[in-house]
Amino acid sequence: MSTYTIGIDLGTTNCTLAYCALDQKNADIHLFDIPQVTAASSCADKPLLPSFVYFPLPEELQAKVAGVDWDPSRNHCIGTFAKERGGELPGRVIASAKSWLCYSGINRREKILPVGTEDEIPKMSPLEAIAELLRHLREAWDHKMGKTPFVDQQVLITVPASFDPSARQLVQEAAQLAGYPEVVLLEEPQAAFYAWLKTHEDNWREKLTVGDCVLVVDIGGGTTDFSLINVVADGGNLTLNRMAVGDHLLLGGDNIDLSLAYLAKNKLEEQGQTIDEWQFRSLVHLCRQAKEKLMATESPERVDITLMGRGSRLIGGTLKTTISRDEAQKLIVDGFFPLIDFQEQAQPERRHGIQQIGLPYAQDPRISSQLAKFLSMDNAFVMPTALLFNGGSLKGEALQKRLEELLNHWAKQLNKEPIKLLPGPDLDFAVSRGAVYYGLARQGKAMRIKSGASRSYFIGVEDAMPAVPGIAPPLKAICVVPFGMEEGTEKELDHQEFTLLLGQNATFRFFSGSSEIPMGTVIKNWKQELVELHPIETHLERTSLDAKTVHVKLKSKITELGVLELWCVAPDERKWKLEFDTRL
Repeated sequence: MSTYTIGIDLGTTNCTLAYCALDQKNADIHLFDIPQVTAASSCADKPLLPSFVYFPLPEELQAKVAGVDWDPSRNHCIGTFAKERGGELPGRVIASAKSWLCYSGINRREKILPVGTEDEIPKMSPLEAIAELLRHLREAWDHKMGKTPFVDQQVLITVPASFDPSARQLVQEAAQLAGYPEVVLLEEPQAAFYAWLKTHEDNWREKLTVGDCVLVVDIGGGTTDFSLINVVADGGNLTLNRMAVGDHLLLGGDNIDLSLAYLAKNKLEEQGQTIDEWQFRSLVHLCRQAKEKLMATESPERVDITLMGRGSRLIGGTLKTTISRDEAQKLIVDGFFPLIDFQEQAQPERRHGIQQIGLPYAQDPRISSQLAKFLSMDNAFVMPTALLFNGGSLKGEALQKRLEELLNHWAKQLNKEPIKLLPGPDLDFAVSRGAVYYGLARQGKAMRIKSGASRSYFIGVEDAMPAVPGIAPPLKAICVVPFGMEEGTEKELDHQEFTLLLGQNATFRFFSGSSEIPMGTVIKNWKQELVELHPIETHLERTSLDAKTVHVKLKSKITELGVLELWCVAPDERKWKLEFDTRL
């Protein structure tokens, strides 16, 4: 029996953790202050855990600068000190590990981070780096909350809505490596909306009405996510249905840091300086810190950038420049959020055949045009009626004002009403708080957003019959997900049994239909009634005691992330899982 529900925002730039005692009637959600190294050999509790991993110099290791209370001899550092060292020793710091984890163009289990560093520097795979961040959170909890071990709690981890099935699976694998119990994954924009519901649980029906379409714009350190949530009537009550989620966009705070780094680089070169690759990487880290100051609510007029020189004349080679608040805001607002018409949408991307190893950032950095593309669905532009912000990169008031201005510009072009702004909670902590609130909703203790399947889904089953020249064996489609099946629920075909092929590559065909068809319905004329989706080719494990086939029953589950998990269950309770993303 769990004592707490724990929500973790596994962020590209920062991680946060929130929790709630399950026996509380008022469901108060608390932030967890995370112990971490804040300076050499100095620890403190902070609400944000920067998502950076630093490999100390040999002399630092000898001085145990990375040690924490529960592990004084730790050989790597996570958190505030790791982030600050990135500006001085960028080659020894892993940043944006979550972005690397979702990049299918690399082997995410290979030790490649930090990228482009010397062989003598320790390295981690993206999977290991994420596991270390999660492990730090677990160990910090156990250090402070030892009477209620982390492994015994209900744990939810948030991921971008655009994460593909393989990236989501890797997050779950990282959690297992970090010693977590079985976790529930939840989309970050949805968690942000749950946080808003928690803040307004007594009056949200006064702020939203039937027919409202809420746009959640979530711009984090590495990704930009868009989601649409509709307010509908259900039996006389207002309910919430998720309408759409956007494609994976590797576009966010990292891109903004890079643009400021180029601004600083140009200024230094105008002074006659030459910036090499190592210094530019350091400049990116320094500009990340400058951005956070310049885009804050009470920001300074300018921030000094001090870049360490190379070679023996370290002090004499120190390079300095300044970025003002006005020029930073102009660069970021006009560059990433230009005021464009709704027809000016991001174009399909075309990439060169050979590229350097690196993250596949979106080619069009204009978040405005990416949003216009998202809202253009089935050749019709969907104009939202309400707007909710999320993500640390949107903390700047100038960015929020520009996005509101942009959407109102589109509303005017389309003769629609001005958009309603939904004041959100603290953007740094909304996601972890919302994850906790969703955990309570799963237990019937809070409002839940409905996310039922918008179509019925079927799996192809081949008939057993003698071979006939020129005639393929007949294929029938069996409904495994009925229309409207809610995410987070599962259903079983307990009255039908099938044969599953083991030990060799096999193809599984999937279909969808728009009709409300009961679970287990058999469709023989599927070519006329259904649409075939992309198949799955996989190899299901077979032991030395297994025959080539095994009898199984089918059990289906729609996860909180819209993934169809089709479990093939043998009489001895062994299971094989097929995953199909219903949102593709």
